[in-house]
Amino acid sequence: MKKIIILSVLGMLLMVTYAGAFQGKSNVEIDQSKQIESTMSGYIDITPTEAWEMMSTSEDGIQIPIDVRRLDEYINERIILPDAEDFIRWFPYELESDGPGPIKNEGFLLQFFMNIYKDKEIIIYCRTGRRTGISAQILVENGFSGTVYNVVGGISAWKTIGLPTTKTL
Repeated sequence: MKKIIILSVLGMLLMVTYAGAFQGKSNVEIDQSKQIESTMSGYIDITPTEAWEMMSTSEDGIQIPIDVRRLDEYINERIILPDAEDFIRWFPYELESDGPGPIKNEGFLLQFFMNIYKDKEIIIYCRTGRRTGISAQILVENGFSGTVYNVVGGISAWKTIGLPTTKTL
């Protein structure tokens, strides 16, 4: 019964994520300094402050924020976005072990994720930035066609500098 509930919640969250990805969000050019940094690793490390600033304006394009932590972490607490009508997308990019991978759901869900966010700008975060660094690299290595921004320090750094979070669903 517990597995059915978890799978149902996962399915609903993936559908919400899928629907949210197609709300007129577009990919635009990023500035020159970010492009140089991006070519080195294939993704762009940003601070929580930079993430907040990027999400606060659409002048630099629309970035889609995605939480890649476990479901229990997502339910417990997540970041609040500057635009009250926007929401955090959740994608369970969970590590198999404490090591550098592999990712439990790397196969099907990776392809599903890459199709949903194809050509989009995404901002990914986890608890400390470790999982997002691994996730970002996996996306790049598998040919993700959008732009990946990795929030260095994750939600822990976000909270340390006083940016808002919520514990409500």
